[in-house]
Amino acid sequence: MNTTKRLLLLLLILAAAGCKPDLKGELGEITDKVKGLNGTWEIEQFIQQDPNNPILEERDLSSFYVREGTEPMRMVISTADRSYSVTQTIGKRFFGSSGTWELDDEIAPSYLTLFGDGDTLRGDLDRMVLPNSQTMGLVYTRECSDGFRNVIYKFNFKRID
Repeated sequence: MNTTKRLLLLLLILAAAGCKPDLKGELGEITDKVKGLNGTWEIEQFIQQDPNNPILEERDLSSFYVREGTEPMRMVISTADRSYSVTQTIGKRFFGSSGTWELDDEIAPSYLTLFGDGDTLRGDLDRMVLPNSQTMGLVYTRECSDGFRNVIYKFNFKRID
């Protein structure tokens, strides 16, 4: 390509880049992720996954927590005093009955830690929970003392208040 063609091509590229509209407006306030957790959450789905299975098979074991005629497990999360409480009639008491909680980062949280009943659980948030969010997912990975991951639990909740 000769110099004239290169110069013309460069001018065309610059002209095309200069045609972009100016950005207007602002992004707005940062959404309060702490407020997003506040409320009553009812379990909707429970999935177990084997991280060592080559096809990462998942099993829907929701029936351990959700059965017709029985009230599903509910978790009430309070932002006022950073407490939580759980009511359930069936299923393993994975979260205990009550305790306190904290996020790893209040602006962009990755996980939720629950401190209760002599146990501490750190669960990854599988999605951002905003004040208008209707779902919340917590993912817990069980590991052996050597760091070997042996099972992943996925709890999916829906907001009921």
